[in-house]
Amino acid sequence: MLLDFATNPRGTTYAYFVCSGRAAKKTSCTRRAVPVAERLVADSYASITISDDTYRDLAKRVDAAFDKRMAGRDQEIADLMANRAKLESESDKLLAAHFADAIDLPTLKRHQDRIRAGLSDVNQRLAEHDEHHTGGRAFLHDSLRLLTDAHRAYARSGDADRRLANQAFYTRLDITDDEQLRPRLAEPFATIIRESKTPSDEGEEPLREHTTSFDVACSRKTLWVGADGLEPPTSCL
Repeated sequence: MLLDFATNPRGTTYAYFVCSGRAAKKTSCTRRAVPVAERLVADSYASITISDDTYRDLAKRVDAAFDKRMAGRDQEIADLMANRAKLESESDKLLAAHFADAIDLPTLKRHQDRIRAGLSDVNQRLAEHDEHHTGGRAFLHDSLRLLTDAHRAYARSGDADRRLANQAFYTRLDITDDEQLRPRLAEPFATIIRESKTPSDEGEEPLREHTTSFDVACSRKTLWVGADGLEPPTSCL
């Protein structure tokens, strides 16, 4: 599709998408020109903007979900830290034994290689815990905050920033022949908007599973916090 412009007798210019093959007369395409419905896209941001009250409610539910998942991992983290301390202590003792001529250099090297591999594994697992908990929580809070200002920010943005916003918030923005917009939200915004329409319940399980709506392109089942945690992607905004 190519972007073209047409000006009516009153001097008003309209933007259209036209088929490149038809414009160059290289194909038999009969697709008519499609008006660029920028207003429809801008209006869609009003429908996904959430209030401050909704933001606070969802933020509490996000925290409850992360806290519940991490509560069951406290012992695992404690075990990893204890194992790290044990390996570090063993490394110190081996060095002391070598300096006292109790073990030779090849023996020291063999054991230190084993200890380094063990420490690397422990540190990696601890880092993953921190990333899934701290990074994932911060990512969802940032996503919630973006939705509180989505409509106003989009209206004040230039073309380049609007393009980035559309790529971040949506997977597709389909415009029908009768100029109706069918947006498909990207994650985590699709889940956030669904959750914003679900009243919170004090007795409700904070970590809930729900099916995906027809208009959202994502996995068949989604969680606030998945089994493998939530890894923040590179930010588009």
